[in-house]
Amino acid sequence: MTKKSVALVFSLGVLTALVIVFVISRSLPESSKELDGNANSSITLTDMEEQNLLSVAVKRVDGGFVLELDEDGNWVLSGAPFSLNPDEVKRVTRTLASIKSGEIVSEELGESRLSEFGLDRPEARIFVADKDGNSEVVEVGNVSPLGKRRYARREGSHNLVFLPSAVTEIAFMNGDDFRDRSLPAPNLDEIERLEFRRNGKVFQMVPSTEPDPYVNSAGDYVITKPWQGKYYLDEGSFRIRIREEAPLPTTVVAYLDNENPGDAEFELTDEKADMLYLSDRDGTVLHLILGASDGEGNRYARMGDGDESLFKLRESELGFLDTEPFSLVSKLVFLASIERVARVKIEAGEDAWTLTRIGRNESEEVKDDLFLIDNMEITFEEFSSLFQNLMGISREGQVQQKRIRLEPEITISVTNSKPDVDPLLIRYWNYDEVYYQVGMDAGQPEFLVGRYQIQRLINRLMALPRV
Repeated sequence: MTKKSVALVFSLGVLTALVIVFVISRSLPESSKELDGNANSSITLTDMEEQNLLSVAVKRVDGGFVLELDEDGNWVLSGAPFSLNPDEVKRVTRTLASIKSGEIVSEELGESRLSEFGLDRPEARIFVADKDGNSEVVEVGNVSPLGKRRYARREGSHNLVFLPSAVTEIAFMNGDDFRDRSLPAPNLDEIERLEFRRNGKVFQMVPSTEPDPYVNSAGDYVITKPWQGKYYLDEGSFRIRIREEAPLPTTVVAYLDNENPGDAEFELTDEKADMLYLSDRDGTVLHLILGASDGEGNRYARMGDGDESLFKLRESELGFLDTEPFSLVSKLVFLASIERVARVKIEAGEDAWTLTRIGRNESEEVKDDLFLIDNMEITFEEFSSLFQNLMGISREGQVQQKRIRLEPEITISVTNSKPDVDPLLIRYWNYDEVYYQVGMDAGQPEFLVGRYQIQRLINRLMALPRV
């Protein structure tokens, strides 16, 4: 083929394309070709004072909604058995009270041409009424073949316009779209009780109501599960975890009102199902029973207060249940204050040391008391240094395997300065070459302490002169 032939074929192709575009353009309704003179103009479709609204509604063959003010001035959704999202209601009523159109397509729409734009039988009608008896109706037609915008007009008007996208969205909403999907939100600064169960393992914390006889200022919360002993919450770690790393769920993904939560497929009836319970001092409670995954990144759930509504929560918002309980424990083993301790006895095999504080006068400062190691007087600074070394011993992990225990290798007993307070007993058993397993009072060993920590204390004691 010669160059002239190629050029001729190309020219014919371009001409054919232009003809096709011209034919399609001529076949479209004239309204599709926006009027240049009205490209940036708009008209008012509804004009009601928001504070004077009485009702707004959308009616369609396949659904819609009716919002009305009740006698108390609250918006109610006709036929809704659920609470409404006030923010969504406010957005919709405010938008529909005053609708400004998009671009004007035609100012001379005749009745005979309504069918071209789907306005002979509108796909949706928007009704707005106020307390003075005024009402306005906007009709919503087809989608424009030149875009995703819909045609619309004020009922009876000859002005054909494009409907703003925000109003188009509302025109195809249903009553369920107004449902309040928010979960109860207890105040995290005023927690009354927090408990969660994950794979059968339970963690629980409650406010510390009784003063600790050995500690001047203990934590605000005590961990009561999964351990037997008394463990204070590490409030710094807790705040980071629950506020930043794994915030609690706040919103329902979807309600499944027609499903039975008792069906086995949802796994919500097992007494050992995952669970989250949080309440604050004002009585707000979030109690969730969590079931199986839906395979799409959500978990089935129900409220634990007897409400049988089934719903879904995002699995990504349930990370707090994966919290390792030990990570929330205040790690210091021994929290006593010098002024609340009369004697500390440390026994390691055949060696034993007794640190004694004798108060000279309650009105005097602690540093003026008499301090002894065994029967030898030492200075406040020496006693304090040993005491701080003892207080610095911290938990390093949980006991993972039960080991055969004989007699404890180390025993530390603490006597309170008040005679009516029971002594505190801390026992250290062999666990392995790195750790001791530790039990508080008469409890079983529940956590681990590095041997080096205890050896450091023993070395300090061994270095002291003996009587």
